[in-house]
Amino acid sequence: MTRQIFTYFALLILAGFLAIIQFSLVSAWSFPWNSVNLIIVAIISAFLIFNKDQVWFLALAAGWFLDVLGFHPFGVALLSLLFSTAVVYLVLENWLTNHSLYAFLLLTVIAVLVEALSYNLLLLIFARSGSAEKLFLFSDYFWKDLAATAVISLFLVGLFFNLLALAGRRLKPFFLKRP
Repeated sequence: MTRQIFTYFALLILAGFLAIIQFSLVSAWSFPWNSVNLIIVAIISAFLIFNKDQVWFLALAAGWFLDVLGFHPFGVALLSLLFSTAVVYLVLENWLTNHSLYAFLLLTVIAVLVEALSYNLLLLIFARSGSAEKLFLFSDYFWKDLAATAVISLFLVGLFFNLLALAGRRLKPFFLKRP
């Protein structure tokens, strides 16, 4: 019981730390680097280490911290992260294995795409400004930002996966025999 409490407390601290880094440091960088989504990378990586309840808690806490720090309507980041986590969980449980680098790279692309689409759609629904703005799907910046986020997130998840595979035996392929 004490170990679980410590794990959830550590996840809460990690979520707060990642949200602060995302909001204050990453957003201040220039263009392709300000597209890094540390929260999505952390959620995808958490599927490698933690169980599903702990990943849900990480997504919930990170979304809450991002909403507290952000200037958009409260709940936009929380709902988009939870929806993205739900889609990633369903794909992981029903179609993919959690021992494959390719599976986690595909999950990263899915998570980035679902989170960006749901976040911008929720902003479009909740943020009613009087101006007639064009739909985010027709914006060049949206697609450039999405591509940069996907590429950088793929690199970070691939790097983390390989470091974790080197450090432990959990991700070693079990069907290959060494000579």
